[in-house]
Amino acid sequence: MALVAVVAVVGAACSNKNNGGTSAKPTVKLAFMGALTGAAAGLVVPGFQGAQLAINQANQGKFGDLPVTIQLVKEDTQGSGTQAPPLATKVANDDSFVGVIGPAFSGESQAAGPIFDGASIPFVTASATGVSLAANDWKHWFRANANDNVQGPSGAEYIALVQKPSCAYVASDDTTYGKGLSQVVLNTLDDAGVTTQAQLGAVANGGTGETKDFSALVTKIKASGCPVAFYGGYSSEAPGLRNQMTQAGLGDVTLVGGDGIKDDSYLKGAGANGNGTVATCPCVDINTDKRPEAKSFIKDFEALWADAPGIYSAEYYDVARMYIEAFKAGDKTRDDLTTYFDSVNYEGLTKTYKFAAGHELALDNVRIFIWKVDNSTWVNAGQDKDVIPNCTHCSVG
Repeated sequence: MALVAVVAVVGAACSNKNNGGTSAKPTVKLAFMGALTGAAAGLVVPGFQGAQLAINQANQGKFGDLPVTIQLVKEDTQGSGTQAPPLATKVANDDSFVGVIGPAFSGESQAAGPIFDGASIPFVTASATGVSLAANDWKHWFRANANDNVQGPSGAEYIALVQKPSCAYVASDDTTYGKGLSQVVLNTLDDAGVTTQAQLGAVANGGTGETKDFSALVTKIKASGCPVAFYGGYSSEAPGLRNQMTQAGLGDVTLVGGDGIKDDSYLKGAGANGNGTVATCPCVDINTDKRPEAKSFIKDFEALWADAPGIYSAEYYDVARMYIEAFKAGDKTRDDLTTYFDSVNYEGLTKTYKFAAGHELALDNVRIFIWKVDNSTWVNAGQDKDVIPNCTHCSVG
């Protein structure tokens, strides 16, 4: 019996060693919250994939020994501000969750934010750009990217200083993101002296793909005679709008949007009609980045997901990496993690992360890029300050 006991102990020790010692480590959970299915999933799934890659690598020991095992849990909101609160409540009430990556969109962030903040759980988004989120004074919320007060003026000045149209039509869907971004664009165009016509909230059920008929909006754009139209909204509706504009004889009218239209689903839905579309985005062009660390990320991403990184893949990889660094430093509680983000100065794959007042990303680390559709492919034209001549509102990072 003594011999059996010794063998059992030795066997358990060997098993623990072969598993990297992970069986002795406590498990902490991070929730990834966003539209992982549904019409707007193309804007969110690439970010989840980037975050999951980082978590996998951390658990495999790529970033050094971790005192915990990390589990990334999907919380699929389908981009809905209605579906987000019960999911947020579930996460907030489960003590095993110590942090949140996301929510991905502005409307769901607004809906879930009070729940997360009330539970003292840090929630870090790299894609919700709505300006109003920072006005909530949430202690545990952080935005790891630019907001629409940076993105919107870049889009407007691209229209005013590059396209130089006789007038511009500004429209949006009915979402927090779409209306907020388009209002900033409209204000900046007015300040630049560009004649504008506008209909904010013109497309109902934004982000759901439920609206199929854009004829009323297309008629107004056509009647305006403007050679450029800005659309604040998501790629679930933008291809339909672009196609119906072309069918109505507006193929020469340039469609400009924000990061909400800059994904593969727009390319697929708009087809050849999408060529010439312009989008602003705080997202880097990681797939053409020649740095060794970027090449390694791309290789590992493709090996895991059998696809190239998409919109916000690298940014959400960085957010996950910051959580990992906090865990390595011994931070395991919700409050400890919030304190970590409060003072973080992290050199990520896409940018340096440091948060300023209101937990916005410090402006000297913010960059906006201009993307164009050429031959049904999104092509990065460059950072706004390098593309727009005499730009006064461009990002400085």
